[in-house]
Amino acid sequence: MDDFTAYMNQVMGPYFSPLETGEGAWSPTADVSENDEAYHVDIDLPGVEKQDITIDLEGQELSVTGEARKLEHMEGATARRSARSIGKFEFAVRLPHPVDAASCTAEFTDGVLCMTLPKTASGDHKTIEIT
Repeated sequence: MDDFTAYMNQVMGPYFSPLETGEGAWSPTADVSENDEAYHVDIDLPGVEKQDITIDLEGQELSVTGEARKLEHMEGATARRSARSIGKFEFAVRLPHPVDAASCTAEFTDGVLCMTLPKTASGDHKTIEIT
């Protein structure tokens, strides 16, 4: 997959996120749901500290980035198995409707980031009747 990403970046410019192509980069598991009032996003971030998480909302684009625990080597030890997520991560999603950025909330408890993003009416939407 890394070869494909490098090829696509060569042909089309930087199409893929730099985090996706970096060594040790990972994408956390997440659930995105909605009701009439808001979107709810829950992201599993085991081993991540609250201060290492950045949440950005630009228009309808939600991006959560950060870094998980550093890999700690024991001197003279050989890794036999390593499946835990380490290093930089990125989660990004485009929401179908605009949200009220000023009313968004986020809580981080027991390694789970829970966000509530209230929907807002879009003044830019208009249905055009065909005549």
